[in-house]
Amino acid sequence: MEGATRTKVSYNGRHRRVDHLSQQAYDRVRAMITEGHYSPGVVIREIDLVRDFRMSRTPVREALHRLEGEGLIRRVTAGGFVADGLGRKELIAIYQVREVLVGLAARLAAQSRTRVDVARLEEENDAIDRACAFGESEDADNRVRSFYHALAEASGNEYLRKTLDRLNDLFRYRALAVTHPEWRDRLSAIHRDLIDAVAKQDAHRAEHIGRDLVSRSLEIRLSEREPALRN
Repeated sequence: MEGATRTKVSYNGRHRRVDHLSQQAYDRVRAMITEGHYSPGVVIREIDLVRDFRMSRTPVREALHRLEGEGLIRRVTAGGFVADGLGRKELIAIYQVREVLVGLAARLAAQSRTRVDVARLEEENDAIDRACAFGESEDADNRVRSFYHALAEASGNEYLRKTLDRLNDLFRYRALAVTHPEWRDRLSAIHRDLIDAVAKQDAHRAEHIGRDLVSRSLEIRLSEREPALRN
């Protein structure tokens, strides 16, 4: 009986360790995908991750299966996956959902924001401006994501925040503030208008600005693709 108890405790301990390592592998690969370390079409090999992470196959395999189930990667060979690029149809579909979610987040934030929420939005917008001014594209990209994360958090709706974060993970393009210098000043001004609407608790205006911002972004993304589509 005592031996059986020790065996069960030992098994549970190993199981928890594998779960912990699997979560670590998941977080690392997910971050590498969403931060653009794996370009669309580049093969992500299980054996390479096992070597790089210094883990056994089991937690790495579990992490990859989880990411595959979430649609972030697609299996192409035994033990090999790729992060898919987005076609025009998928891009439009994501932006349609994003427009609704950002608009909803803005409206709810205007209804329930605190002074701390407003201060954080202002801080994130200022950080975007600073990163762009100093040419720190990686930081600017992360700050744009952080701005929308802060907006969703200000909404007070945890399900909305998680859904918007998840959608942003599927969208693996550099922020327009990074790739389009001419858009930076406009984006900063629009963000300031959005923050002003949230601060004044003008829910209708906040939602309109949020949705219009995403809609304009989509127009720029699609215009980038038109020359390729014509050739």
